[in-house]
Amino acid sequence: MALEFRQEIIPDALKEELAFDGYLSLFDLGLPLIPATILEPMKREAGLAHFEALKKVEAAFAPDTLSELIKVSRRLPLLESLLPHFEGAALQQFHLFELNRFLTVTAELTALEAVLPTAEETHGALDGLRRVLTDHTERGGAALKTDEATAWVKAKLEGVEKKLHLEILAHEKAVEEAIGLRMIYPFPREIQGEGPILEKARTCALLRVTETGETFRVDHHPGETLAVLSAEKETLTRELEGCTATLLAGINAALVPFFEAFFTNYEERKKRCHLYTLVFVKQQEGFAFPEFETGCRLSLTGGLSFALSRKKGKANVPLTINLDQGANVLYGANMSGKTTVLKTLYFLLTAIRTGLPVPAEAITLHYPESVQLLLKSSGDMGKDLSSFGEELHFFSREPEEGAFILADELFLSTDPVNGAELSRIFIDNYGERPLIFFCTTHYPKVLEMKTPHLFRMLDVAFADGEGKAVDLSNLASLMPYRLEKITSENAAKAAHSNRKPLELALCFPLPESIKQSIREQIDTPYPTGRDSK
Repeated sequence: MALEFRQEIIPDALKEELAFDGYLSLFDLGLPLIPATILEPMKREAGLAHFEALKKVEAAFAPDTLSELIKVSRRLPLLESLLPHFEGAALQQFHLFELNRFLTVTAELTALEAVLPTAEETHGALDGLRRVLTDHTERGGAALKTDEATAWVKAKLEGVEKKLHLEILAHEKAVEEAIGLRMIYPFPREIQGEGPILEKARTCALLRVTETGETFRVDHHPGETLAVLSAEKETLTRELEGCTATLLAGINAALVPFFEAFFTNYEERKKRCHLYTLVFVKQQEGFAFPEFETGCRLSLTGGLSFALSRKKGKANVPLTINLDQGANVLYGANMSGKTTVLKTLYFLLTAIRTGLPVPAEAITLHYPESVQLLLKSSGDMGKDLSSFGEELHFFSREPEEGAFILADELFLSTDPVNGAELSRIFIDNYGERPLIFFCTTHYPKVLEMKTPHLFRMLDVAFADGEGKAVDLSNLASLMPYRLEKITSENAAKAAHSNRKPLELALCFPLPESIKQSIREQIDTPYPTGRDSK
């Protein structure tokens, strides 16, 4: 099953960065019945029903049974091209074979699904279909059972074909002996220029030569017996086709009353294959299904960004966080992982609202019907928007109740004084709404606010137990990429004494003159007052 997101759900660059395609590839288990599924964000009611169905499947079947259901489902044929013929009573013989194969495999699945059966009202219809196919076909639907008239025509045709075959062999042998050239009846040959073969062909009663410009076309000129047998074969073939059409019409007439019930079962079977796939991958990969609650809250334990977990493996640090209704603010130095936190949440929320299990130990939240993400940007020339204008444009949309709004480096696009003031205004505004607003910031002034729920990214330690300094080669591996919830008083105090950005800068191969200036600044007390906003 190849899963794809509907176009424009995720920006292309973000889709690639967060490795959504790689994540979706986990669900491609090779089930022909669902070769491709387009994922769309689900509304709350549909989303809740979807995950409830997934949990019922997981509760009903042991992992071994689920694995067997996947294995058997791989043998289900795709019948999309067959269905219009079925509905229109125009099934051909090869269709009957595929239909019989579907019914046979479905019977195996039904036996495995005893504790959680599909729609009961369709089972009688499937039994009726099997009876019709058993009565009218043989060899698993590969051949039609014939009546007396059809059997006579078929036997007569077989006899004529045997005689014709022998006559053709005799004709071809006679031609080869006459002109010394092998010719397959009834196909002509072309001969370039004059020569002994052409001369012999002109005098052979079994051939006819026609000049076609630069070449000569040599056609078969069969004797009366071959011509009579060929004509008889054509007549009997048409007669057999008529008999077969009559048989197929009878079978179609017997099958078509079951179409609606079969179609219902077919669609249900596709849904089951989809559910089985999601539960199977969830169990194999150690993913989680979300737990939903009312109100506005998110509690995440051990959440992973698929891109980072694939790149870093066990070195990737899972995200654990609790977000409450209203405004939530994350403060931290550069390279501490603030943007990664937002992108991880966006990845998980997007997966959930499209019905997928997520790479996490556990996640409890209200249903994420609306998810919005604002990342740092250099603007949009096509819309005549600067980075500041694009940020304001993002916030011009009235958010839905229960929305998740994720904003990175709130109002970093303008000067620090006005950026801090705008941040305060927006955080205050969203703090009063029934939604979850989660933003990151560099502005210490924002941390002095009393209303938001505050978090801080933990800083990297610049010396280990042995006193070894951090440098660029091991900087990324030593970043904790963890956060903690703090009070506004503690956050403001930490911000006014935080010199981590300057210390981080020393890890890079900057000119020594610049490094010396940075070292001198580190030893200078952190500025206070208006400049610290």
